[in-house]
Amino acid sequence: MSLNRTFFMLTLVVLAAIGITGCNNQQKFTRELWHYGDGLDFPSRKNILDDLLANHKIVGLNHYQVVQLLGSPQFRDTSVFKYSYQIEDTGTKYNPKKKPIYTKNLVLYFSKDSIVTKKEVTEKTREVK
Repeated sequence: MSLNRTFFMLTLVVLAAIGITGCNNQQKFTRELWHYGDGLDFPSRKNILDDLLANHKIVGLNHYQVVQLLGSPQFRDTSVFKYSYQIEDTGTKYNPKKKPIYTKNLVLYFSKDSIVTKKEVTEKTREVK
């Protein structure tokens, strides 16, 4: 193999590696990144959700521990002991072309003793009229 061909192949491999890692915006979960936002939009949450779910115990935490870790939820349903944390909501942005609104939430279910018994990520898309 010639030196030019070897250099070309090496350059191609490096560029491919940069492209692959550049597409992956996943980050480590921190409370600061989780809370970052204006109250309507939390731009860091979609990039840290996978790390939160994989590396932080949520099921088994009590209400106080959840609030210490994630803060107050954007939605709370006390009739079924459920908290919902907004991950992504395209409806909070200006939408003049009436594009479908996409929402993604982390939903936590609590027992009557205020212990998290289940966690799930919900995603919904709805048309705008």
